[in-house]
Amino acid sequence: MPRRILALVVAMSSLAAAAAVPAIAVSKPIEVVGGSLASMTGSASAYGVSQARGASLAAAGTRGTPVRVRLHLADDQSANQMAIYQMTGFVGARVSAVLGPTLSGVAAAADPIAGAAGIPVLGVTNTTLDLAAAGPTFWRVSLSENRLIPASVAYANDQRNITTASLVSVTGDGYSEGAATAFRAAAAQQGIRLLADVSMPAGSGRAAQVIAQAVAPGPQALFFAARSADAVNLAVAAAGASLMKVGGNGYNTPDVLQAAGSATDGFIVSASWNPNKRDAASRDFVRDYRAKYRSTPDAFAAQGYGGVQLLAAAAAAGRGGAPDRVLAGLRRVRAVPSVLGTMRFTPGVREAVYPATVQVVRGGRLLLAP
Repeated sequence: MPRRILALVVAMSSLAAAAAVPAIAVSKPIEVVGGSLASMTGSASAYGVSQARGASLAAAGTRGTPVRVRLHLADDQSANQMAIYQMTGFVGARVSAVLGPTLSGVAAAADPIAGAAGIPVLGVTNTTLDLAAAGPTFWRVSLSENRLIPASVAYANDQRNITTASLVSVTGDGYSEGAATAFRAAAAQQGIRLLADVSMPAGSGRAAQVIAQAVAPGPQALFFAARSADAVNLAVAAAGASLMKVGGNGYNTPDVLQAAGSATDGFIVSASWNPNKRDAASRDFVRDYRAKYRSTPDAFAAQGYGGVQLLAAAAAAGRGGAPDRVLAGLRRVRAVPSVLGTMRFTPGVREAVYPATVQVVRGGRLLLAP
């Protein structure tokens, strides 16, 4: 088990740094040291590797700008204990802020350590993490499932006039349980009756039985609250069911879609971002990410990138890179241009707001919904 925080400095061509930092005059460059805590290994690595790459790319793009961000990368191994250890290390080093951990459940265990020390935490992938549980220094960058899932369910309803559905979920996993709660609320909001609400333990081999229970009452749609291998297994088990299918954020990565093969074709999945967006910031990000990593970025990469953009904007607004300055800046910012779109913040609310992107899976790719 690694017991050190690995420094990561990634070089790249200059990216639209003006989008990262508001036009606030500074007498000399502000130096910011961020801790990037991501699941580079373990069950959430499909999401964490992208998160870390996006954040690293954004940090490298701040060279020569009024706010220079340097990142230290640590692997939380998709586990509470390692995240707590790494977070404690970041707090001891007095980093300006921490981006991560990747999983909401892991973040719930580690984030309060930073909160107690007054270190800001930017939740770049924590779609189901409760803001209160995360602590007073937590700001959410990614859209929560309470915003993403309603967008997906509303789109499905618009397409098929859905009145009934069944929900399949996973217990023992913080993300999946949070996504299931969001699906129940979205169904009630849309006037959709859940004919079945069935689950299986994380990592179990009961996907086929759970899907059979969900399909038996004859719903018009299936809702999937799962991630990683469980998300793949449930999708594969439901491949033969000709129903409208809606997935949570666990289906927002090519690794899961490719592992499931054609079983996820037709899935409706909303995200904070999609690589097919045609705005200038997204086009530049996709170009530079491909040049560096020889692959197309997913939403988790964009969220990591957007997290660094918010960090730089907060340091500029707070006029310094110390944790208290960054925290003061986070409380001041109201609109931050980013690859995700303009992140808007309401006073007293520690959560970014911007439009959700509805997607449909085709051939293992997340395409913008028509």
